[in-house]
Amino acid sequence: MNVFVTGGTGFIGSHLIEFLQRHVSANIHALVRDPNNLKWLDGLDINMSEGDLFSIPVLPRDLDIIFHLAGHTKAAKPADYYTVNREGTASLFQALHDQGIHPKRIVYLSSFAAGGPSSGACPRNEDMPPAPVSSYGRSKLEGEKETLKWKDRFPVGIVRVGAVYGPRDRAFLPYLRSVKKGFLPLFDRKNRLLNLCYVKDLCTGLALAGTGDYESGGIFNIAHPETVSWRQIGQTAGEIMNIEPRLFPIPGPVVFSFALLSDLMRLVTKKRSVFSLQKYREFIQDGWCGDTTRAQTRLGFSPGYDLKAGLEQTIRWYLSHHWL
Repeated sequence: MNVFVTGGTGFIGSHLIEFLQRHVSANIHALVRDPNNLKWLDGLDINMSEGDLFSIPVLPRDLDIIFHLAGHTKAAKPADYYTVNREGTASLFQALHDQGIHPKRIVYLSSFAAGGPSSGACPRNEDMPPAPVSSYGRSKLEGEKETLKWKDRFPVGIVRVGAVYGPRDRAFLPYLRSVKKGFLPLFDRKNRLLNLCYVKDLCTGLALAGTGDYESGGIFNIAHPETVSWRQIGQTAGEIMNIEPRLFPIPGPVVFSFALLSDLMRLVTKKRSVFSLQKYREFIQDGWCGDTTRAQTRLGFSPGYDLKAGLEQTIRWYLSHHWL
């Protein structure tokens, strides 16, 4: 089996490549912008295809599966999300068409942010009209639309994933560092709910989406079906680290002010920020819960890591690499 992966040097992409090497007999090709900066791929036995989404190199004609993971999760300005997540996706499909490549499946990695927030713990399913609340979410939805434009030419699938965490991830790191210091941040005193996805479970879901038998254009929510709150996440992390963190309420206006300050700093430094007013709009929603029934019934997806098991693996890795 010949597999092509975009975004392979990133957090999710590197885990997916390792998963495929471990569980599937695959000859893997990874799109890499800088062969001298392979990050987590360094030392792996894979084929490096130098280029980016706007300069796709000549690819093997006999590719079986393409996993399109490359995209922006943070950006220096909102327009940058669309440049990569929408235009980059369009560029990839056009390049595949121009090169005459006809894989058995192309899987586009999207996000719950593309579908929009849920009403508290009431999960959002794939058939509900999308209602993204941020530039990131809207750009991922635009990437989905670009993918679906080609569904009659290519067999495509879309995976919408909940908040992903695991070894190598930096998004959850500040929260866990706070817990380690004995503080459990509780924003605006609300019990906001979400479905998390441990990165190895996402890899399983992506592999199933790549090999599954379903109609072109299928969309699947991938996450652990257990709905959790930020308080539960912090308390579970504290239990794993033998720490009993104190609740540390942070008023909504303080969170907003921090997001505004981050955006102002971004204008000065031109650097991408993890937190911004765009992320604030996502953060203040009551819930990010997704119904994973379709993935379970049509793909056979069954997560192997609940909250405690996933956090144990993640925290152990953070500690061993001195991130925490």
